[in-house]
Amino acid sequence: MSNSTMTKTPPSQALEQVIACPGCDLLVARQPLNPGEKLCCPRCNEILLAPKQNSIERSLALSLTGLLLFPYAMFMPIMTLDTMGLKNSGTIFDGVISTLSSKHIFVGIILALTSIFFPLVKLVLLFLVSLNLKLKRYPKTLPLMMRSYIHLDEWGMLEVFMIGILVTIIKIHHMAHIRYDVGFFCFVGLMLVALCSSVMLDEDKYWRLIEKGQKR
Repeated sequence: MSNSTMTKTPPSQALEQVIACPGCDLLVARQPLNPGEKLCCPRCNEILLAPKQNSIERSLALSLTGLLLFPYAMFMPIMTLDTMGLKNSGTIFDGVISTLSSKHIFVGIILALTSIFFPLVKLVLLFLVSLNLKLKRYPKTLPLMMRSYIHLDEWGMLEVFMIGILVTIIKIHHMAHIRYDVGFFCFVGLMLVALCSSVMLDEDKYWRLIEKGQKR
């Protein structure tokens, strides 16, 4: 009888070869995919993998663009209303201060967090994580920054604030002349950048690079 040597795959490598579906917990074998292709769960059709082309470079550029637009979007006038010769303009920051001053403290805090604080922190975290991965640097805080970005992704609600602006425009456009200022276009740009950065982020690639970097 001949002796045969069996090679066992280490548990850590075996786990890297499968993906747990977030929808139904089914373990699916990881497959090599090209950008534009998708790996879906055969049980619930949940998207498991969807590689993005140049995700790090694009996320880095989008987050930097968002950080440059942010102060103009928050502190520059959005619109100027002209009613019978009386002109009035305001910024998003003014709206938060006005809400807090009118003793709607809870609403003002939520407004400040979702329209100013969380979007800013998200952009900073995405920029730092993408920059470190681009430069192939893997500090110990990198996993924490990545997890924080993913958790905050559900709380940045610039598009909800934009809907509020559009509703206001629809309600008062027949009562006053509306002039759109620099802040309005910067805010629209910021909202689009935030949405595109979420779409372009290849979360699986980021985590795999972070894990490999932490093992070095």
